[in-house]
Amino acid sequence: MNAILITDGNCAFCQRSASKLARIVPEGWINVPHNELIETYGLTQEQLAHSVWLIEQSESDSIRNSGAKAVGKVLRIRGGIWGAIGWLTFVPPTSWIAAGMYRLVANNRKFFSRFV
Repeated sequence: MNAILITDGNCAFCQRSASKLARIVPEGWINVPHNELIETYGLTQEQLAHSVWLIEQSESDSIRNSGAKAVGKVLRIRGGIWGAIGWLTFVPPTSWIAAGMYRLVANNRKFFSRFV
């Protein structure tokens, strides 16, 4: 299965975060800025502006996750403690916290760009 993380190509914070994620999980996925994939995967411009997306494709299936779950799925590729942290983005109540934290950061990326 191929995993493609689609990020906001115009967001320096998003690109730096994806680079840091690539250091943690160096294989099994690629980061592609959304300005290169506007509607290739059936996503709207609004969806791409709102959240990061992970598209996992196999010959017969395509799985799409956004936001904290997209990041969690990439961490699950790594396995170990990182994989365990990734699983928490799918299990309540930690999934609720992860989703809320993701939205807080995503809505305030310009502020958080100073820290990444």
